[in-house]
Amino acid sequence: MVFKENPSVYLVTKPAINWSQIANFFIDENVPPIPDSVRAGNDESAAVIEISARMCYMSYGRGRRDITDFINNLLSSKDGSVFEHVNYGFIITGVSRSLTHELVRHRAGFAYSQRSQRYVDETEGTFVIPPALSTTRDATEAARKVLDDALIHASESYVELVNALEKSLPKSIFETNTDRRKAIRQAARSVLPNATETKIFVTANVRALRHFIEMRGAIFADWEIRFLAIEILKLLQEEAPLLFGDFVVEDLGDGTQITYPKYSKV
Repeated sequence: MVFKENPSVYLVTKPAINWSQIANFFIDENVPPIPDSVRAGNDESAAVIEISARMCYMSYGRGRRDITDFINNLLSSKDGSVFEHVNYGFIITGVSRSLTHELVRHRAGFAYSQRSQRYVDETEGTFVIPPALSTTRDATEAARKVLDDALIHASESYVELVNALEKSLPKSIFETNTDRRKAIRQAARSVLPNATETKIFVTANVRALRHFIEMRGAIFADWEIRFLAIEILKLLQEEAPLLFGDFVVEDLGDGTQITYPKYSKV
């Protein structure tokens, strides 16, 4: 049995621009060569947003003096639709199914692929410890023992239920062994708690991610998902500082953090 306290977040997909095709578009439309303002160094996500936003007015090479000014103007004026052109993908592990029940409520602009408890055996029993019961909080030692005992019992019950169903569920009623294994695991998972660890692939556009981080990084959010939101924010601020640099992270007296943006509800 394994206990985990912090998630792992991997930024695995990001935008890429075919600059030769952009150049061909500019030539075909008699637009001046690609302005330096459109090229945002390694931050092609910001360039995608500028190119798409300028499409509305065919204003390439005119107006705002540089891409930073351009993006900040979009954020401050809440012209959020163009931020939906940019998507990032994450692999997230070491989070509880309690967290993902909240995460998948964010529907618009998100796509999910989550580890299945019907196909994947949970015999090894990996569980996520709520932040309030972290080993760094000495005052929760007694409460932590209650949790540990409950998780151990749940894991043992899962194994017992799988073994009992292996003996009692007739093979004759299933077309394949895979169908039988799924039936056993889907029944046995009923004893697993919300703290069961899961893994999930998440893809979302910038507008949706900003909303997620603003909502789940706020003080009223659950501690576990708040920590995840801030971990995602840190990756995105490094990857796309123009799009997420207005978020501020603050330390709280309880040892947790919150975050909030300068430009809210873009």
